[in-house]
Amino acid sequence: MNGDEDFEEELEAEEPPQDEYKDEYKEETIAEVVEGEEKTAESKPSNQLDPKRIIEAALFISSKPLPLSLLGRFIGVAAPGFVENLVKQLAEEYDSSGSAIKIVSEPEGYVMRLRGEYASKVASLAQEAELSKGALKILAYISQNEGIEQSKVAERLGSTVYDYVRELAEKGFVSKEKKGRTSVLKTTQKFRDYFGA
Repeated sequence: MNGDEDFEEELEAEEPPQDEYKDEYKEETIAEVVEGEEKTAESKPSNQLDPKRIIEAALFISSKPLPLSLLGRFIGVAAPGFVENLVKQLAEEYDSSGSAIKIVSEPEGYVMRLRGEYASKVASLAQEAELSKGALKILAYISQNEGIEQSKVAERLGSTVYDYVRELAEKGFVSKEKKGRTSVLKTTQKFRDYFGA
C-alpha cells in the first residue's frame, strides 16, 4: 500500500495545479483579444470621410474653378465661410509642403494650378493634352494682344477663330467679356500658371 501512496504523491508533485493552467490561459487569451481588437480598429475604414480631403479630391479632378457653393454641396455644408476656411487650410498645407501644386482663388471659384516655375517645365504636356494646334495659335495671338476684341481677331485670322475662342474659354485659358456685339478677350490666371507667363 505504501508503494501506491508514494506513487500517487510523485504524480501530484510532477503535475502543476490546474489553476495555474487556467490563469495562464486566461491572461494569454485576454492579451490576444485586446491586440486583435486594436488591429481590427486600425484596419477598419472610417464611415466619415474628411471634408477637407473631399474638397481636395474635387479640386484635383476638376479642370475648372469650383465655387464655394458647389464645394459645400460635396461635403454637405451650406455655410460658405466654413467651406472657405477649409479651402484656405488646404491651400496652406500645399504651400508649406513645397508642393508644385497650389490652390488659387479666381473669380469663378477655387482651382488647383501648377506653380509657375514647374509649369514652364511641363507646358508641352499641357498643350498636347488640352489644346488643339489651332487654339494654341489663337491663344498666342491673344496673349500678345491682351484685351483685343474677338471681332478684330476674326478679321485678322479668319472666322474659325470663334470655335477656337470657345475652346479656349471652356478650358479656362481665355476670358470673354461682353462689349456691345463682340467680346473682349484676355488670358487668364490658368494661362499664366500653365505657361509660366
